[in-house]
Amino acid sequence: MSLNDILIMFVALILGTQICRFLPEFLPKKILSSPILQKLNKTLPLVIMLLLLLTSLSFPKNGEGVHLILAQILALIGVLGSYIWLKNTFLSVALGILGVNIFLSMLG
Repeated sequence: MSLNDILIMFVALILGTQICRFLPEFLPKKILSSPILQKLNKTLPLVIMLLLLLTSLSFPKNGEGVHLILAQILALIGVLGSYIWLKNTFLSVALGILGVNIFLSMLG
Protein backbone atom coordinates (compact mmCIF):
# COMPACT_ATOMS: atom_id res chain seq x y z
CA MET A 1 0.00 0.00 0.00
CA SER A 2 1.49 3.31 -1.03
CA LEU A 3 1.79 6.41 1.08
CA ASN A 4 -0.86 8.18 -1.03
CA ASP A 5 -3.36 5.37 -0.37
CA ILE A 6 -2.71 5.59 3.36
CA LEU A 7 -3.15 9.38 3.34
CA ILE A 8 -6.38 9.14 1.34
CA MET A 9 -7.78 6.58 3.79
CA PHE A 10 -6.71 8.74 6.72
CA VAL A 11 -8.45 11.82 5.28
CA ALA A 12 -11.59 9.76 4.52
CA LEU A 13 -11.68 8.50 8.10
CA ILE A 14 -11.29 12.02 9.46
CA LEU A 15 -14.04 13.37 7.22
CA GLY A 16 -16.39 10.50 8.02
CA THR A 17 -15.90 10.98 11.74
CA GLN A 18 -16.36 14.74 11.61
CA ILE A 19 -19.46 14.54 9.41
CA CYS A 20 -21.04 12.12 11.90
CA ARG A 21 -20.22 14.48 14.77
CA PHE A 22 -21.37 17.70 13.13
CA LEU A 23 -24.43 16.41 11.26
CA PRO A 24 -26.75 16.56 14.32
CA GLU A 25 -25.98 20.28 14.67
CA PHE A 26 -27.45 21.01 11.25
CA LEU A 27 -30.41 18.62 11.18
CA PRO A 28 -33.82 19.87 12.29
CA LYS A 29 -34.92 18.82 15.79
CA LYS A 30 -37.96 17.07 14.29
CA ILE A 31 -35.70 14.59 12.50
CA LEU A 32 -33.49 14.04 15.55
CA SER A 33 -36.47 13.25 17.78
CA SER A 34 -37.89 10.59 15.47
CA PRO A 35 -38.54 7.21 17.15
CA ILE A 36 -36.24 5.38 14.73
CA LEU A 37 -33.23 7.54 15.64
CA GLN A 38 -34.05 7.30 19.34
CA LYS A 39 -34.16 3.48 19.14
CA LEU A 40 -30.92 3.45 17.13
CA ASN A 41 -29.27 5.68 19.73
CA LYS A 42 -30.18 3.21 22.48
CA THR A 43 -29.13 0.01 20.69
CA LEU A 44 -26.09 1.11 18.69
CA PRO A 45 -23.45 0.80 21.46
CA LEU A 46 -24.33 -2.84 22.10
CA VAL A 47 -24.37 -3.63 18.38
CA ILE A 48 -20.94 -2.05 17.90
CA MET A 49 -19.54 -3.98 20.86
CA LEU A 50 -20.93 -7.24 19.49
CA LEU A 51 -19.42 -6.59 16.07
CA LEU A 52 -16.03 -5.73 17.55
CA LEU A 53 -16.03 -8.76 19.79
CA LEU A 54 -17.23 -11.25 17.21
CA THR A 55 -14.71 -10.06 14.62
CA SER A 56 -11.89 -10.35 17.15
CA LEU A 57 -12.45 -14.07 17.72
CA SER A 58 -9.77 -16.27 16.21
CA PHE A 59 -10.94 -19.75 15.34
CA PRO A 60 -8.56 -22.70 15.79
CA LYS A 61 -7.14 -24.47 12.77
CA ASN A 62 -6.54 -28.23 12.86
CA GLY A 63 -7.34 -28.46 16.57
CA GLU A 64 -4.65 -25.96 17.57
CA GLY A 65 -5.55 -22.96 19.69
CA VAL A 66 -8.59 -24.48 21.40
CA HIS A 67 -7.57 -22.80 24.66
CA LEU A 68 -7.56 -19.42 22.94
CA ILE A 69 -11.06 -19.73 21.49
CA LEU A 70 -12.38 -21.04 24.82
CA ALA A 71 -10.81 -18.09 26.67
CA GLN A 72 -12.25 -15.67 24.12
CA ILE A 73 -15.74 -17.13 24.40
CA LEU A 74 -15.62 -16.99 28.22
CA ALA A 75 -14.39 -13.38 28.06
CA LEU A 76 -17.13 -12.55 25.55
CA ILE A 77 -19.77 -13.89 27.92
CA GLY A 78 -18.22 -11.79 30.69
CA VAL A 79 -18.21 -8.66 28.53
CA LEU A 80 -21.84 -9.10 27.51
CA GLY A 81 -22.87 -9.73 31.10
CA SER A 82 -20.99 -6.71 32.42
CA TYR A 83 -22.38 -4.46 29.69
CA ILE A 84 -25.95 -5.57 30.34
CA TRP A 85 -25.44 -5.14 34.08
CA LEU A 86 -23.34 -1.93 34.21
CA LYS A 87 -24.19 -0.23 30.86
CA ASN A 88 -20.59 0.98 30.63
CA THR A 89 -18.80 0.30 27.35
CA PHE A 90 -15.31 1.25 28.51
CA LEU A 91 -15.47 -0.88 31.64
CA SER A 92 -16.89 -3.83 29.69
CA VAL A 93 -14.11 -3.71 27.10
CA ALA A 94 -11.48 -3.43 29.87
CA LEU A 95 -13.03 -6.42 31.65
CA GLY A 96 -12.98 -8.37 28.38
CA ILE A 97 -9.27 -7.76 27.87
CA LEU A 98 -8.58 -8.69 31.47
CA GLY A 99 -10.83 -11.74 31.16
CA VAL A 100 -9.05 -13.09 28.07
CA ASN A 101 -5.69 -12.80 29.80
CA ILE A 102 -6.92 -14.42 33.01
CA PHE A 103 -8.66 -17.28 31.19
CA LEU A 104 -5.58 -17.87 29.01
CA SER A 105 -3.34 -18.09 32.06
CA MET A 106 -5.79 -20.49 33.76
CA LEU A 107 -6.23 -22.72 30.69
CA GLY A 108 -2.69 -22.67 29.36
